[in-house]
Amino acid sequence: MTPETIIAVIAIILALGFDFVNGFHDTANAVATVIYTKALKPSVAIVMSGLLNFLGAVVVGTAVAQVITKIIPAESVSLPVVVAVLVAALIWNLVTWWYGIPVSSSHCLIGSLFGAGVTASGMDGVSWHELNKVFLALLISPLVGFGGGALATWLALKLSGEKENQSRKTQSPIMRWLHIFSSASVSFSHGSNDGQKTMGIITLILATHFSQFGYKIEEVPLWVMVSAATAIGAGTIIGGWRVIRTVGTKISREKLSHSQGFGASISTSLIILVASTIGAPVSTTHTLSSAVAGGTIPVHGKDKLNPTTMKLILLAWVLTFPVAFILAAASLFLLRLVWPA
Repeated sequence: MTPETIIAVIAIILALGFDFVNGFHDTANAVATVIYTKALKPSVAIVMSGLLNFLGAVVVGTAVAQVITKIIPAESVSLPVVVAVLVAALIWNLVTWWYGIPVSSSHCLIGSLFGAGVTASGMDGVSWHELNKVFLALLISPLVGFGGGALATWLALKLSGEKENQSRKTQSPIMRWLHIFSSASVSFSHGSNDGQKTMGIITLILATHFSQFGYKIEEVPLWVMVSAATAIGAGTIIGGWRVIRTVGTKISREKLSHSQGFGASISTSLIILVASTIGAPVSTTHTLSSAVAGGTIPVHGKDKLNPTTMKLILLAWVLTFPVAFILAAASLFLLRLVWPA
């Protein structure tokens, strides 16, 4: 086995490691609301989320994966570039997880691809057509999430008859089950979108270094789909309590209700599933965080939003892309010093 082949295998392992970290970093997207409303026990919620993340990654096509493979043109892709992308994305994901900040793994990956591509080949190192589509999706999804969370929560309040500003004992048992269903749908949709991003990266590695075995950039092998789905599912089951606490308790100053949890989760899952179907890599983290914030307004009013947490999430949203860009550029620069390609 040649040194480059060994590095290619390590790069695939790094990609699956990113998927694993994505799973436990983004566990909060699905389970925070059902845990903090006590709709489900934490252990049950996390296992349910892990299994549905796996199913979502396997079942819902590969449209997002194909977009990921096209952000850096084939002539600019090399093993050092892919390794730099994964190292940068892993570093920022782990740092933000440690501090309990809900950031987007999608932002991490796209920013890293952008940084490595530009460092490798200048402004021709990225496909601007594909990148512009991704930018648009990442920008719009939190805004739609905020509005969708507010609308869905308002409708849930009207239909359930919950007296949200009084005792929490008045919460509807039917709304509790709808909340559980919507949380499950977030897990499924998260797997369908985020799981595909790693599939795209591994497909890039295979097409770059193992093309002699018939691997093509246009096709995602079944074993790649299953391994990426397994990694994100396992990561989800491990859990990410630091981020869960932020989403479940710090966005709103008031305790979450089933109606608010349902409104945030169902709007998020629908947005992500549509994005997965049309091949738009979007942020489950920022979509759901925005939906939780939007759902707070019809329940408690805008004054009950926690401005400190909202500013922290917004700052992470703004900083993730440039930080990932810089980390990927620096990683590629350092790799080139010891690994000319």
